[in-house]
Amino acid sequence: MAISPANLLEQVRNAAPFLFKGPDPEPRYLRLLRVYDGRALSARDYYELCLCAHWATAGSFVPTDVDNAIRFKLWQEAPRDLIAVCAEFVLEALGWSYEGVTGRIVRGPDGALLSTHEGTWFSVAVGAYAAAKGPSPELSARVLGAMRAEAERERRLFEAIAETGDGVAILKASALIAHNFGDLDRVADQWELPSDDPLKLDFYDAAKPGSLLFDGLLGWAGELNKRYLGADNHRHYPLRGPRALRRSADLLIPVGPFFDAWGLTVARHPLLSGEDCAEVARALIDGWTRLHGPAGYARALSGILEAFPGGRGRLGRLLPGADRRMIESGPLKAAMDVPKARFEAQWANLVKRVPRPSNQTGARNLRQAAAT
Repeated sequence: MAISPANLLEQVRNAAPFLFKGPDPEPRYLRLLRVYDGRALSARDYYELCLCAHWATAGSFVPTDVDNAIRFKLWQEAPRDLIAVCAEFVLEALGWSYEGVTGRIVRGPDGALLSTHEGTWFSVAVGAYAAAKGPSPELSARVLGAMRAEAERERRLFEAIAETGDGVAILKASALIAHNFGDLDRVADQWELPSDDPLKLDFYDAAKPGSLLFDGLLGWAGELNKRYLGADNHRHYPLRGPRALRRSADLLIPVGPFFDAWGLTVARHPLLSGEDCAEVARALIDGWTRLHGPAGYARALSGILEAFPGGRGRLGRLLPGADRRMIESGPLKAAMDVPKARFEAQWANLVKRVPRPSNQTGARNLRQAAAT
């Protein structure tokens, strides 16, 4: 086993202690984590526990480190019956809710959701598909069919968001699409699937700029992400330090760089003291410096200052001198002081610089030709 069940549960408690408080949660994967009592686990139960633990923490600041195990390692040399059971877990996970365990969510016009959890699912689905190809071709085909349905769902959702003309929503969705299909690509590479494998023909590089798959729409998302969004949608290592951010699901980071509302939440949250907020501000300032000025960290600081009791002056008194000077003058202050409405309008206009693919019928025909 890559990590003992007890240590794995400790990782979950460390990343998201709020998951173990309050009434019993509705999602089965969270209930399973709560009831685990330290007993020895079969290989079947261990895979399920790892999958549940990673799903519960993938949107946190410190996800569990079993992602490689559930995508690849635990499938290696697993007997046929175990592959079948674990693949069924993967298929079930596609229907698991992720509200309450991630802030990286975009809603479509009809309320449909998109998050980075679909990327988490794609990554384990590739593992299930590849592991089942030899011993259980029918099961492998079922997994591939579920992946096709999910990919098409995401394409339709992104198209619906694009049709609204809401530039901010388009950018947020682009970041998520690029993440999700990037996860799929990385695990397909890990499994060394051949170029003519049905999975690779259907999905590989779907969100790569210029891709013709899915009418080129996901490639457009990839281009927007590449140009504008990568610096604000990373692993947020600087924010792993302030442990106060792990106290509530309300404090999970959203899609960047649109962090103003998150900063407001940090400043107003009843579980955070003034000193806690100052620790978060220090981490954001440090991250802004080390990551070469990501726009989102400046926006988060702007939101904190808007709601922090006593404003810039009081927050500054809780910061080291160098950090205080950065929020009082210079380029960080200038980025923070841009009004939210102006900032979002500027970013929404960036979408117009990357033309949406227009020849969708031609792209579809090329995709079909490549697959046959």
